Amino acid sequence: MPRLGPAAPTFIDADKAVALRISQENAKGGVFGRKISVNVYDDQANGQTQTTMATKAVEGDKIFGLIMTSATDSAYPYFKANNVPVTGFNSLPMATDRNAFSATGTPSTQYVTTAIQEKLKTLGVTSVALISHNSPSAANSARLQVVSAAASGVKNPLLILDETQGTHDATSTALRIKNSGADGAFLTMYTDGVVSIAQALKQQGVNLKGINGAGIADPVIIAKSGGALEGVNATLSTVPIGVPGHPAVRTFANGMKAAGANPYGSITGVGFVAADLMIAGLKLAGICPTREKFISALRNVDNYKGGGMLPVPISFKPGLLPNGSPVKCSWFVTVLNGQPVPDKAPTCGSIVEIATGKVVG
Repeated sequence: MPRLGPAAPTFIDADKAVALRISQENAKGGVFGRKISVNVYDDQANGQTQTTMATKAVEGDKIFGLIMTSATDSAYPYFKANNVPVTGFNSLPMATDRNAFSATGTPSTQYVTTAIQEKLKTLGVTSVALISHNSPSAANSARLQVVSAAASGVKNPLLILDETQGTHDATSTALRIKNSGADGAFLTMYTDGVVSIAQALKQQGVNLKGINGAGIADPVIIAKSGGALEGVNATLSTVPIGVPGHPAVRTFANGMKAAGANPYGSITGVGFVAADLMIAGLKLAGICPTREKFISALRNVDNYKGGGMLPVPISFKPGLLPNGSPVKCSWFVTVLNGQPVPDKAPTCGSIVEIATGKVVG
């Protein structure tokens, strides 16, 4: 995970969420009587650093598997070559690499869900600016939303794929959004970058009907934004804190607070579920686990619920993609009166095939 660099604020305390889930399991005696130990490696969201850390982890520290909470995917070919089980944050290799398991549903460059555009439409958005920072995964997300917008009947007058990462002066971007005629925006970038654009829009007097931005459902981030995030919504892959009827989420939040960690971090829920998924694989692998047993057993699971943390169950069996199908439901949190307010239920869209624009699920 990135502890330093522009990605660090987005992934803050993800390691503590992993530690929380592991400590819960160890308190019950571990898996088949064995306690689980965890090492943390800082890849700084840098490809070369991640590859170096991967080699250290696998060859130096002899890890069994890896819980990945990073937007960088440079080390995945190495993990695949060594058949290392990987669970965690959505990265494109998780759509095809048999050893890699997304904790929140299969990512894809071939299919996209319309959930985000459907949410923006409920806010009155008819024309959306799509903006990503300059990384492959973020740019892919923005490109997918081009198709999603078209399938949802939303215009796309502006596409930016090279926005500066992290905190920056986004005045020129705000003016480009204004001049494009867009009445909504989708911002796929690190949290500080989303805040920068929201602040620039406010400073330039650009009032959009709806903005979706990553990582802004955190009271600490909201308080620091100077009111710029009011009305902005974020997409969560896990059930948000504060939704009634989800005791697992309440236990997670209380456990994070007790550990002095921030449960509202944009990736903390994903980190917790990724650790839960690693534990699930270890249990399925049996009392004498091997990497191959882990991978084969987990690939046969078709109703994984993330310990009650996921909006909908996910499958790791072949579906639209070798490793399953994209999830078409997301939970949204909106900043209202300076606080993150979750929707009462997830928003579900359709799954659209990129090549044809046809709805396939």
